[in-house]
Amino acid sequence: MADNGIISTFGINLLEEEIDDVIFQTNEFLCDATFTGTQGPFWWILQMCMALAALFSIIVAAGMTYKMMVKNEPLDIMKLFKPLAISFILCWWYPPADTGMANSNSSWCFLDFLSYIPNCIGSYTHDLYQAEAAQITDKFTELEELIHVRDTMYSNLQAQADVAHSGISDPNLIEATMEQTGVEEVTNMEKDASKLWFTSLTSGIVVGIDKIVMLIALIVFRIGWWATIYCQQILLGMLTIFGPIQWAFSLLPKWESSWAKWLTRYLTVHFYGAMLYFVGFYVLLLFDIVLCIQVENLAAITVNEQTMASYLQNSFFSAGYLMAASIVALKCLNLVPDLAAWMIPEGETAFSTRNFGEGVASQAKMSATGAMTSMMR
Repeated sequence: MADNGIISTFGINLLEEEIDDVIFQTNEFLCDATFTGTQGPFWWILQMCMALAALFSIIVAAGMTYKMMVKNEPLDIMKLFKPLAISFILCWWYPPADTGMANSNSSWCFLDFLSYIPNCIGSYTHDLYQAEAAQITDKFTELEELIHVRDTMYSNLQAQADVAHSGISDPNLIEATMEQTGVEEVTNMEKDASKLWFTSLTSGIVVGIDKIVMLIALIVFRIGWWATIYCQQILLGMLTIFGPIQWAFSLLPKWESSWAKWLTRYLTVHFYGAMLYFVGFYVLLLFDIVLCIQVENLAAITVNEQTMASYLQNSFFSAGYLMAASIVALKCLNLVPDLAAWMIPEGETAFSTRNFGEGVASQAKMSATGAMTSMMR
């Protein structure tokens, strides 16, 4: 990125993948001894949930066996097989290398098996996203350079306007010029100098607001992007920690479908990442078009001082389309939970995830609008 661009100045980047990686890896720290304490903040809860689920499965299996042996109920192997299968799943719920169960150092677990297909699809959609992101990065670099050229040319013209305005404010200079050229010529010079100074002032306000609009557009997009990622990590954390309880409850006749509901939720949430990059690919296509328009406008503005002067007299927001694209992108990102649910039969959507980013972004836009209004006043 250009060092003098608005993105580097304010620290807002359209493609901050380093922060994306940190957010995506949040749950890897939940049970990591290096995060806090000796076993991580949620390690005890996860162990208790696994232990309680295993104990519950043993009690239910013992009850079934007692009824079959003592109360002469029909011997049903499938009923006894279900607690055994759930116990096996609980032993391999988290990697045995971390839990110490099954006397194994294996890092494979049941959750890895469930997330294999979503991760494979997510890897492909991430590659598509990265390919388009490379083009967007180059386009942003070109845009920031043109913004710097525009600002430099504006500063030069503004300096000329300030010199002219200072000149007409000097009584001695006005009197000397009047003696040489006459009153009418001096009057015209004062009008031109005042017009030039007013034009530079209003154009400077437009250029400043244009940068603010560009900044808000990027912030709005990043809010929706990070909100979707972080809500996914929160939901995955809850499903991972309390999942064993859901599987143990499925042994009861009234809640025998709880394991299927948990499985549907877990797979749906895991598809968020894949669908996020899928939607992100199309969003970057939109940004690519919008940035091309902005680059063309700025390239035409910065051809020479005449084109720059013409722009100053008819100044406009070059980042207007970028703001519109960010709002459209935010709406598209709210589709991620629905798209993930479509991948799973009877998948559930997360209403909070779908609306969290939009709600926060609305508040950000309202605050920014209020700040801009106060500045203009």
